[in-house]
Amino acid sequence: MLRGLIFTLIAAAIVVQFLSSCSPGRQSATRGAQYEVDSGVGIGKRWRDNRVFATEVKTELLATDGIHDPKNTAISALQEPAEAMSSFPLDRRGAVDWVKALELGIIDPRVDILGKAEMMPLDMDIMFKDTGQMPWVKFPHLAHTKWLACSNCHPAIFIQKKGANNPSMDGILAGEHCGRCHDKVAFALWTCERCHSVPHEGTPKRWSEVMGVRPEKVTDEESR
Repeated sequence: MLRGLIFTLIAAAIVVQFLSSCSPGRQSATRGAQYEVDSGVGIGKRWRDNRVFATEVKTELLATDGIHDPKNTAISALQEPAEAMSSFPLDRRGAVDWVKALELGIIDPRVDILGKAEMMPLDMDIMFKDTGQMPWVKFPHLAHTKWLACSNCHPAIFIQKKGANNPSMDGILAGEHCGRCHDKVAFALWTCERCHSVPHEGTPKRWSEVMGVRPEKVTDEESR
């Protein structure tokens, strides 16, 4: 009996040690406190992810956003972001859908300071099919070039040559390729369906449901 008790205590200690070594430290509230990219442009790069994966996006107050000085009296002259964007369209996480806001004319970005130049929108989609069971990724140039110049992405982020780029989620999460903007100033990477928008034969039905596609109706014959 004593031998069994000792064995149980040793096994418990091993389990605790294993769990503690696999768990993120207190400085991180995410699943990957320290992460090493194993593919893509950022291979070998280590990064720390301290984000909290919230199901609802909450706009930070100016006084607590870490950017504005709450002691400066001029802060009272600024409009709170939540108030300024109260009528903006939102995505499923509650974040502003900037593309839709642009399409609806709620925002009208200037090309230059004087507002005299015009953008050169490019209506060309690029399909990424190396996504496994995940829906394919359709990259729309139009949504980007309506307010971004080509030089924002080419050639520093994406080389304009077929096969010259190898974007992967590892690299994107580490800030490469799409991750240079998304999850920073563009919509979060955790709204997967915003990019993975084209289902294929191998895509699970659950993804179609997430993207708002109604599941096929099951007839009485099929349900028997």
